[in-house]
Amino acid sequence: MSSFWKAAPLEKVIRHKIDYHQVKAEKVRPGKRLNIQEANDLFFVTNESVSLTYFWSSIHMALLLLVFFLIILFTQDNVELEVFILPIFPFLIALIFLFVHIMAPVKEIVLDRLNGKITYPKTFIDKEHRTIEFDSLHVYRTLTTSGDFAITGEKIFIKDRKFNYTWTLKSNECLEYWSFMVWYMDKNRPLPPGSAFDPYRENDYLRRKEEGFPKPLYPSGVTTPEAKTSWQRERKKIGGW
Repeated sequence: MSSFWKAAPLEKVIRHKIDYHQVKAEKVRPGKRLNIQEANDLFFVTNESVSLTYFWSSIHMALLLLVFFLIILFTQDNVELEVFILPIFPFLIALIFLFVHIMAPVKEIVLDRLNGKITYPKTFIDKEHRTIEFDSLHVYRTLTTSGDFAITGEKIFIKDRKFNYTWTLKSNECLEYWSFMVWYMDKNRPLPPGSAFDPYRENDYLRRKEEGFPKPLYPSGVTTPEAKTSWQRERKKIGGW
């Protein structure tokens, strides 16, 4: 049993049902940050670039502070002009995030279903991505807290032991998302629920049929039937499961 201080990585087991809304066709938006870039029977790719999001958040904060101090300047007497230095800090932070985006604009998580590999960013400011076997991936779960240590949620993250850093995968419904990743990366199972995968289900089914419907790679507490009853009968007949 793992201790509080030394948690074990999550097992590659499908424990939760997959919400079909999670991978709806309209959520596939290539080129849009923080959206699904590709979802088919070969790859599932998400855009993880957050630097521009932080850039605009910092700009908005700086502008709000500037407006606030301008109101004070024109409505109050004896205002210390030094206070106008404060909006400079969010602007500087915004410039840092803009620099990061220019230096490393692409941050993606790539699931390679057939080859059993996952690609993820090495670091926040690094252009390079690291590709490893999904079997060797270490994903951990942790609780998130507020300033008074009240539990506010949870997240799952990749712990890269080679480069000694972490990368957050999901910050809400994270265990469901992990089940989705395991399901998708089990190339012997049908594709997970989600309308984005519907055009590719038959091709994926025919590939698995040609391979003789091998047994699943990872255990599951959730039934994973085929999209069609006739396909399910065929899988049972040939693969025995």
